[in-house]
Amino acid sequence: MPAGDAWLHEVKFDGYRVQAHKVGSQVVIHSRNGHDFTERFPPIAQLLHELSAKAAVLNGEVVASDADGRPNFARLHVRWTRPGTIRLWAFDVLALNGRDLRTQPLVKRQARLQALLERFGLPSRLTVRTIRRRLAVAPRGRGARPRRHS
Repeated sequence: MPAGDAWLHEVKFDGYRVQAHKVGSQVVIHSRNGHDFTERFPPIAQLLHELSAKAAVLNGEVVASDADGRPNFARLHVRWTRPGTIRLWAFDVLALNGRDLRTQPLVKRQARLQALLERFGLPSRLTVRTIRRRLAVAPRGRGARPRRHS
C-alpha cells in the first residue's frame, strides 16, 4: 500500500459503492454499475431528500451492520432489517448546487462534504460509530483504495 502524505486511503466496508444524486426533491441512488438502488434503500433516499442542498452528487458506500455494529454484507439482502442498520458512508461530493466539483482536489471536495454534513447536524469530528438517521463520513486512514490527491 502506498505511504506518505501524498496519499489518502478510503476505508472499504463490506457494502455497495453508490452515487447518490439529489436534485430538488428528487433523489436517485445508483450502484457502481448504474442500477437504480433508490427503492432498495428508501431510508437513505429520504435522508438525502432532507439534505440542506438544492442539488448534490455524493459518492459513498451503503453498508448494513449486524447487532454489534460491524459491517455485514448479507444484511443488505435481507428484506426487513432493523431501522438504523443500513447507512450511507459518504466519501466525496462530486457536485453541489449545480457546480461540478470533480476538477477540484479531493481534499477540497471532502472539506465541502464535511461542511455540508455539519449543516445537516453531524459533529465536526467524525469517527466510525453508529450515527442513527444521519449520513456518516468514513474517516481517512488505513484501508483499501488509495488515491493520490492533488
